[in-house]
Amino acid sequence: MKYHVFVDFDGTITINDVGHDFFEKFAFGKASDIVSKYRQGEISAVECLQKECDIYNENPASAYEVKQFVDSQKLTDGFIEFEEFCRSRQIRLTILSAGFDFYILPILKKYGLSHLEVYNNPTLIKDGQVIPDFIYYDKDTCWQCSNCKGQRIRELTLPDETSIFVGDGHSDSHGAEQANIVFAKSYLARYLDSSNINYFAYNDFFDVVKKFSDILRDG
Repeated sequence: MKYHVFVDFDGTITINDVGHDFFEKFAFGKASDIVSKYRQGEISAVECLQKECDIYNENPASAYEVKQFVDSQKLTDGFIEFEEFCRSRQIRLTILSAGFDFYILPILKKYGLSHLEVYNNPTLIKDGQVIPDFIYYDKDTCWQCSNCKGQRIRELTLPDETSIFVGDGHSDSHGAEQANIVFAKSYLARYLDSSNINYFAYNDFFDVVKKFSDILRDG
């Protein structure tokens, strides 16, 4: 059986929700109400992210401060090993993120993971301001998400592949609903519990490697 693994970035590959923490730190908490409205389903992810950028852009941080913040981010334990596990078995691994490339790509580069396939929201950085471009947003297929992980999984999974999704947060629900096998923690696990959707619980990627090994062995 062939597998295609899809992994969320913020709070899944990274220990922290990098995008949330970035705006919380550099927009001085001014976007908190906007994030709450998104999490309560009152506004779309695009509206939330655009407003966060607008607030941040009123007084953007210096390039040095942004680099320091990005460089300080750590990966969740076991992700390097999980990536090697998949690569050694020729299992395709794709990152799906509702976050922004200006922090995702440098973090991947820092850890020698620039070769990974990534679908995220691109940005233009101009005079320190973050100008987002929601190239994957399609309100006709999903008005809620800026980059719908369920839609990406439908598009990218080949007919002979079994899709696996690993996630943790609010933007991961559609990906989890679409995938054949799901690993979940935090908000996503609680959401799947309430929706009666089966999943494997995990704390770090060593847990995912262990369970995935069992799945491969059992066929």
